[in-house]
Amino acid sequence: MATVNISNMKASIAKPRFITAKPKPIATLVSLCGRKITTPITAALIAMVFSLSGCSTQQNNTPATETVQLPEIEYRRGELNRETLYDLIVAEIAGQRKAFDLSLETYLHQAQLTGDPVIAQRAAYIAQYLQRPDELLLAANLWQKAEPNNPEPYQIAASLLLHKGDFSAALPLLQHALNHSDKQTLILISAQADQFTADETKAYISLLEQQANQASNAILLTTLGILYAQQGDNVKALQRFNAAILDDPEYLEATLQKAELLRAQGAFQQAITALEPYMEADLPNQQLFTLYVQLLFQAKQTQQAVQQSLLLVETFPEEPQLTFYTALLLLENDQIEPSRNIMQALLNRYPNNTTPHYYLGLIEQHNGAINAAIDHFVKVKDNANVHQAFRRIAALLDDADNRSRLQAILQDARNNLPSLETQLYVIEAEWLNRHDFKDEALSLLDEALQQHRDDTSLLYTRAMTLDPQDIDLIEQDLRQVLKFEPDNAMALNALGYTLSLYTDRFDEAYALIDAALNLSPSDPSILDSMGWILLKQGKANEAIDFLQQAYDRFPDPEVSAHLIQAYHAAGQPQAALKLLKKEQLKHPDNDFLRDAAISINAPQD
Repeated sequence: MATVNISNMKASIAKPRFITAKPKPIATLVSLCGRKITTPITAALIAMVFSLSGCSTQQNNTPATETVQLPEIEYRRGELNRETLYDLIVAEIAGQRKAFDLSLETYLHQAQLTGDPVIAQRAAYIAQYLQRPDELLLAANLWQKAEPNNPEPYQIAASLLLHKGDFSAALPLLQHALNHSDKQTLILISAQADQFTADETKAYISLLEQQANQASNAILLTTLGILYAQQGDNVKALQRFNAAILDDPEYLEATLQKAELLRAQGAFQQAITALEPYMEADLPNQQLFTLYVQLLFQAKQTQQAVQQSLLLVETFPEEPQLTFYTALLLLENDQIEPSRNIMQALLNRYPNNTTPHYYLGLIEQHNGAINAAIDHFVKVKDNANVHQAFRRIAALLDDADNRSRLQAILQDARNNLPSLETQLYVIEAEWLNRHDFKDEALSLLDEALQQHRDDTSLLYTRAMTLDPQDIDLIEQDLRQVLKFEPDNAMALNALGYTLSLYTDRFDEAYALIDAALNLSPSDPSILDSMGWILLKQGKANEAIDFLQQAYDRFPDPEVSAHLIQAYHAAGQPQAALKLLKKEQLKHPDNDFLRDAAISINAPQD
């Protein structure tokens, strides 16, 4: 009521266990505004709205005459009682005051007690608004029981189960939903199809085919096509897509799916042909147009692809993300100048977006214009590319004579990009160490750690920069990293490998490397470390398995040297010599291979 002052919702409304004056019939209570309303609960909701909005000035001046105990409450389907009316008023006032949790709880409670579809519906809508999936599923189920011929609660429950990935549970509910042409559920099935198991895909196809036999439409046929494609039956998938296009040429999803299916089969020209009629529209669909351009590049129709790319940008001038994507697509297909022009236009129009600077830097680097590339890279500020931009600057200035220039750039960046400070210290330290300024690198890292004493990237970099004789300091830094990041696979591996190289603590080293491998089972550096420690432990045959995996992924000379030694230790000298000669041809002066040759007593050429 407009004049009711309720401070704590339910707690502030005394439940009518006892009333003063003579009890009034329920029918009278629900016609307080002079409107004749029957007693079913759905009518009570209407009556309540009237009483809350239009009766606020009415007063009951009937004097108290006696106290009467009310009879026990009974719940009969479709009938109103005083407890239900009280709860519905509380729920509505709670909703008006944005106490939605109380409103939802109350509606759910009454939906369970009364079996009324309107109350269950109200609970479902509130649960949807609050994004409370468990309560929504409960409300939808209550609604189904109360109103079994209404498709909406089945649609809600099926959609929810599909979102949760419970595809088997959603399947029987879809039968009810699909009987009423539930387009949204069909679209959701399409979106989730790639997560179905083979059996679930088969079951959904069976259900939808039955539905298609009764009443077919473009959305249903497209969904079937997607499911057939997921099943690997491309012939039937294409048939369904064609049928959908024939049924409704304006339902563009069918054409899109057909073109994507043809592209997946490598039939680029067929996919282009399917899209061409839609390119003749005054304003082609953006998604179809973008796919058309992609297909032209894939079909090696480069000149037309470039023309259509420029037309795509011209057609949708207010879509900067599409414009940027088109520039990247051009760059990916070695169309440097068109890409550069689009990137520059984006910069001119959106000067605060520095992302194009990164790609313009790549273009200049590709063209050998080092200074122009650096000029672009230093202007990059977006989080996705800024770190990589400064790494590229360090790579471009990869000469000891460029030390002063690089340090000035990185110092200026640290001043202007404080959030990137530690990463910039790491880039500079790695550059100094790579160019034999080890002492300067360590001094820089010490300085950085004075300001950021617990930064794990700085600690890890210092550990990797220290000389082997400083094993205690190396271990100390790596242990500190693991204190803050116990699941840091790089640090676990680095510490384990270091212990295997410079100590006889092989069991401890194995445990560290094994932990790293469990975290990153396909990392070639960790596979190499595991092979190396097994070799150190005298398990050459086991070592070969890990080292071979590492070599297959990353045939680095150090990995090759370890595999050569493992072959020799396992009694396979010919395999060791064969691999040694192969690698020496590729890396004739490599120290790791030279040490491996000595360790297996390889004959000198």
